[in-house]
Amino acid sequence: MKDRDLLYNQIDTRLLDTMSDLIRIVDEDNAIVYYNRAMRIALEDQMFRDHSEGEDGGFSDFRMTARSIASGEIIQRETYVGDVYYSVKTNPIRGNDGSIVGAIEVFRDKSIEKHLQLEQIEKNRAMIEEQISASNIQHALLPKRGYNRLTCMEYYYRPAEILSGDIFDFIEIDDDHAAFYIADVVGHGFASSMMTMFISQTLRNMAPEILKDPTVAMLEIEHRFAELNFPDTMYFTIFLAVYSENEHKLTYVNAGHDCPPLLKRGENVRLLLNTGFPISSLVEASFYECRTAYLFKGDELLLYTDGITECRNKNRVQFGVKNLQKTFAETDKEPLAEIVETLRKYVHEEIVDDMTCVYLRML
Repeated sequence: MKDRDLLYNQIDTRLLDTMSDLIRIVDEDNAIVYYNRAMRIALEDQMFRDHSEGEDGGFSDFRMTARSIASGEIIQRETYVGDVYYSVKTNPIRGNDGSIVGAIEVFRDKSIEKHLQLEQIEKNRAMIEEQISASNIQHALLPKRGYNRLTCMEYYYRPAEILSGDIFDFIEIDDDHAAFYIADVVGHGFASSMMTMFISQTLRNMAPEILKDPTVAMLEIEHRFAELNFPDTMYFTIFLAVYSENEHKLTYVNAGHDCPPLLKRGENVRLLLNTGFPISSLVEASFYECRTAYLFKGDELLLYTDGITECRNKNRVQFGVKNLQKTFAETDKEPLAEIVETLRKYVHEEIVDDMTCVYLRML
């Protein structure tokens, strides 16, 4: 620049010397005409002796100032200079006639913020890895698909996040009895996933003489839950049933699980209705009513959580129990696959709750 006074007239360099940011000004030929006191102290002058060398980044990189002068654009970038991480902003400087006479470049030390950001990224990565490990444990707790002594089982299990608050199982008690259940814990984070493991292990390790009676078993679950002093915000709903092969009798209780299982016989589908309080520290139930249904070869059962019935279409209308009942009634050779396909076509938005659907056909 032939007349540097013109450039200095555009910026009060005395003000720049009071700033902690590192600031330099280049002329229209991309030559340094000024750097402030902070930059001079930090770099001890020698870093600016020959800025034409080493265009690999940092203070030796003048490509952004050249681009800003040529195009007139404001450029924001980030770069390391040694171990220091800078946010760099390059602005063109215009003369009185509007023409670009140079550029000013401000280096702001963002090392602390960058360190915290990288630290948070690492914590998030570690947390995700822990969640994936916990999710693998949850999946390992699920029963095997396919045939067992009494039923053919298939299921659709889709957590809303990495971890799920849904759990279900099929437990053979003795030569005559088998139990199965589906439970839905509030939320779907670490706490909820730990609760599903509590439910699974409590029922799997329950004495057979207790588990054979659904009412007694539910009161036992409630008692063990109370002993652990969970916070008031933690609770779960559960449908628990026990089937006697000799009597073809299904006895079942419901602890607040507002998703009544569906029983299909031929083309007829009915709800297995029952009521009861959820398992919670706020309300202690003294009794759970046990109801009965009779099952025969070919009968089909569908257990599910509210993630199935409360999913929404593009008009934000929930799928609903009646729609599920109708879909189940119309299924043919592959009931679960047909239901899942119907849901896939229906759902328009991201799911916000765990979706679980368990299909059982009596053998």
